[in-house]
Amino acid sequence: MSNLLSFFVMLLALLLQGCNETNTESLYHPSVLPLHEQELIVGVHPYLNTQKTFNAYEPLLRYMETQLPKVHFRMETSLNYPDYERKLYAGHFDLAIPNPYQTLKSINHGYRIIAKVKPDSQFRGIIVARKDRHIRFVEQLRGQSISFPAPTALAATLMPKLFLFERGLNVDTQAHPHYVGSQYSSIMNAYRGDTVAAATWPSPWKTWRAENPQKAQEMELLWQTLPLINNGVVVRCDFNPPPLQPK
Repeated sequence: MSNLLSFFVMLLALLLQGCNETNTESLYHPSVLPLHEQELIVGVHPYLNTQKTFNAYEPLLRYMETQLPKVHFRMETSLNYPDYERKLYAGHFDLAIPNPYQTLKSINHGYRIIAKVKPDSQFRGIIVARKDRHIRFVEQLRGQSISFPAPTALAATLMPKLFLFERGLNVDTQAHPHYVGSQYSSIMNAYRGDTVAAATWPSPWKTWRAENPQKAQEMELLWQTLPLINNGVVVRCDFNPPPLQPK
């Protein structure tokens, strides 16, 4: 938690710098409340379900408010990845933590990148399955159902798909991808046997195993991809940064 707090303190300093003056094609109009009521909407890509997202980030946002007592940070969750992307690309969030793919796309929708989440070593795709499936070779997934969180989930969908493609399996044409809406749903589909294997990434896999130790005994990690740059932190380029007046 201390590392997360340090990250958000650093994030505050970057956030309050405002946007680069060279960005002249702002797509949105600022909606700034009076100083004593300024509210910033925060959106995190839905790698966790709604309740877990609140549990993970609400304490950090409340801590940020102690440093900026005249600002209120409002966490807004999304039902799934398409819902989150609609909000992000419409400029709904003032501050957002998208995945790397969404981070790059957000630049064309009025955002600038101010930071990224660490460490990069944890941003990789993994493929898991029930132990009693006895999956040892990629070829065993040919013609089978594989669960993914969403078509645009970078670590949990695109990277595992590339991993499998490089080993001879085109998931879209030689298997049956199921996009089930969340990381936990992807894992649970494989656990229940609705799919033969599931793609996710280390953070939700680790949490799911901790919360479901008995179920986890029946599952195994099959493969993992190489890592990429971790999630970004972006800020919308047309809102007025509040003055830094910490307590």
